[in-house]
Amino acid sequence: MLPLALHRSRSLGLAVLLALLWGRSAAQECTLPVSPPPTQGRVVFLLDTSGSMEGRGQSVANIFPKIKGALVRGMVGSTAPGSVELLTFDKGPRQRYHFAWPQERAEFDKTVNTLSAPGASTWLYSSLQSLFASLPLSTESATTVYVITDGLDNNPAKDATLDSALQVFDSVRGPFDKLYYIALGQPIPPEIQSRFASTTFAKALSLPINQAPDLTSVSLSRSLVTVGPDASFAFQHPANTQLRLESGNIGGATVSIRDPSAAGARVKLDVDGSVPAGSVGYMCSRSPDGNQDVLLRFDADTPPPGNIAAAPIDVLGTLKLLNPDFGRVLQRGQSAVLNYRAVNGPVTVEVAQVPSVIGASLPDQTISLLEGEEVSLKVTDKALKHDQQAAPMLRLNDTTPYAVPKVIGKVIKPFPWWWLLTLLLIPLIWRLISWARRPFVPYALSVDRSLRIYLHDRSGRRRSRLFLRQNQMDVGVKFREVRLRGLSLERFRPEVTEEEILDNSNIESIKNYSVQNLRRAVKLQAQPETLRLHKAGEEEGVFLAVQETLLLRQLYIFTDYQAPLARVRPPMPPEAPPIEVIVTLLDGPNMQEFELPLNDVDLADVFGNNHLRGLVVRREPGLLRLRSLDSAMRLRHISREFRAEDPLPLAVMLNLNTAQGAYQVRIRSKASSERYGR
Repeated sequence: MLPLALHRSRSLGLAVLLALLWGRSAAQECTLPVSPPPTQGRVVFLLDTSGSMEGRGQSVANIFPKIKGALVRGMVGSTAPGSVELLTFDKGPRQRYHFAWPQERAEFDKTVNTLSAPGASTWLYSSLQSLFASLPLSTESATTVYVITDGLDNNPAKDATLDSALQVFDSVRGPFDKLYYIALGQPIPPEIQSRFASTTFAKALSLPINQAPDLTSVSLSRSLVTVGPDASFAFQHPANTQLRLESGNIGGATVSIRDPSAAGARVKLDVDGSVPAGSVGYMCSRSPDGNQDVLLRFDADTPPPGNIAAAPIDVLGTLKLLNPDFGRVLQRGQSAVLNYRAVNGPVTVEVAQVPSVIGASLPDQTISLLEGEEVSLKVTDKALKHDQQAAPMLRLNDTTPYAVPKVIGKVIKPFPWWWLLTLLLIPLIWRLISWARRPFVPYALSVDRSLRIYLHDRSGRRRSRLFLRQNQMDVGVKFREVRLRGLSLERFRPEVTEEEILDNSNIESIKNYSVQNLRRAVKLQAQPETLRLHKAGEEEGVFLAVQETLLLRQLYIFTDYQAPLARVRPPMPPEAPPIEVIVTLLDGPNMQEFELPLNDVDLADVFGNNHLRGLVVRREPGLLRLRSLDSAMRLRHISREFRAEDPLPLAVMLNLNTAQGAYQVRIRSKASSERYGR
């Protein structure tokens, strides 16, 4: 067994040898794929606009404002001529925007800031396949595609896969084109990661929850980057990165990288001579995290001719306080509003830290501002002590901390009004005692929304109350009123005409479903022989019937009652049953015929045709009634047009026009059909 020191020396030597071999191979692999290279750039953003991007459904973070800020920040330093494409998708491709670059930079910033994510699904692969197929092949532009999503494919049709989408992109891409797949807040499955790793043009990247991508980093570098007049360009790269130019001669000048192995956010070039505007070079980046090859385009003569100073490099914006004289002294519960304006470029703002003694809020969790736009920060005193100072901390552009002016607490000891209040309460208490001693004769009854039963006096004031907790309750027994014994109320759940189906991804569906399940009502179960309930406001002699539902907050007066003499009435004839109807649907040469069921029925469910959705009929004694008709439909017979609640004639042919086409509907009774058959 070798000594430990010998093992370490051999391991160190092997590591140095591998590093030298890797550096030598990295230096030999930088070769321009096609000559001459393209001189324009094209950036394509494929953005997921499903609702989870805004924190709806099962999402844990509203990442969409940060994504919009990342898109604007990522294009700040880009001045290379070309174009920018912005495509959105959810349940398939949605919106598409095209911008000439850099002429339409302002239009791009405004469009990104107005985007929203209203979608309900993420049909990822079919959307990408369709969007890739719509990208025209460009030999004059180096294209970089960013796919940004927080979900996995949930298309039930499964009509596309990751392989098919990548094959489409591979068929339309040029030799310099790249594809980045950015997963937000969730790990990428190993099979998808390995599929991206097997290509030479695509890369998959997973980010933590609530973190937006940095489009200026080396891991997401574009195919073509812009070299500034100071012979530098944005290229954020870690330590141990080896940078190399494909050729030391660009535009007739000798160009080299100043620090080819140093880490940093920008790469600086040494230029011997002058590189004309429009010249293009090629740089290779080799690091343990991955390799990146980019085209370098010189947008201006480098260095500038004569004594002309180099144009300043675009930087991200910051905030300017518009009301520095705001009222910073706050009492408990008071708020101060600080108004800020974005200056020196676009800026993304969010609240980073808030002391527990104050509250701080922006109009949204993350605000993306263009230059000149304004935002308000509300600071509230929650528990500041007297003369205590505190301030929240903002985060700009997802990284930069920004201090906010402090607010000062002010505590005022209240005047001891309690003794004066006690003197005023004595006569009130005496009056309440006198009122409570008066005999109470129940005059009326009412029920509130919480199913509490109230007894009222003659003036209408509520004097007693009880919760209707059990399903059935005798009002006289519970309230200990002999006159009301035998007056029984029952709690029940009313039937709903249209049952709400729970959709956990829709907050309105959750609310409606909860209201439906909690809905309760009260009906009169039994009443004494000598007492009836009379609804206040109605004519005398009209009483509440047994099994009738009590209206909420309606006053029902207790009325003495003497049963009338019994009358012998002849039996009522039996109610005529609903007629039996046969409906025939004619769609050109196709014909379907069905006998209708008893209750309301939508003909779309009868004939299995969604084009008829909204045409609802109901069988009634002696006729067929049109219950409802979709606003986009027309049901006619000769010159007459039928509307909801109209009776439909029997043994007739009707014309039905829908948004999807025209049909003929024949209606006849089953009895007449049987007679015709005989």
